[in-house]
Amino acid sequence: MSVWFYSGVAALLLSISCWAQADSAPLKASLCDLYTHPEQFAGKMIEVRASIVGHRDPSIESPASLRQEPCSAYMSIVLEFPGDVAPKPPFDLERDAAFQKYQYALQKPMRIEATLVGRFDPVFVWKDQHRLRVGEGTGFGKKHSADARLVLRSMVDVMTWYMPRR
Repeated sequence: MSVWFYSGVAALLLSISCWAQADSAPLKASLCDLYTHPEQFAGKMIEVRASIVGHRDPSIESPASLRQEPCSAYMSIVLEFPGDVAPKPPFDLERDAAFQKYQYALQKPMRIEATLVGRFDPVFVWKDQHRLRVGEGTGFGKKHSADARLVLRSMVDVMTWYMPRR
């Protein structure tokens, strides 16, 4: 058998494993779970409820609708689309009705909350007032200032509220 055959088989197995990860059920987590145990979710598909803040460089934070206990750790998480990530992940962004509702809300003075599904990539976490490295890289977003990113695959249960003008 030739080297080309083995290379082809290896490429096929790699693509199947990436496809299987992209299509497997995401791990459900809270933002506090991601903050306190980032290594447990690193590189995996997760499902998390969050508020989406910002238009140009959206980030996620604890949703106002959920009452949560204080968390012992923190990280800033930026939301990125698969087409903007290199290397390109083995999944595409689902631009369905929920995503359309999100895009519409971006054009208005609205607070946005959704359940997000995507790949979680952490680099740093804040614990006990110290920034600790938990992954490879220099950070994400503008000037690499975000500690982690969620590469968005889909969103569901998008809720929006008008924000009063000041």
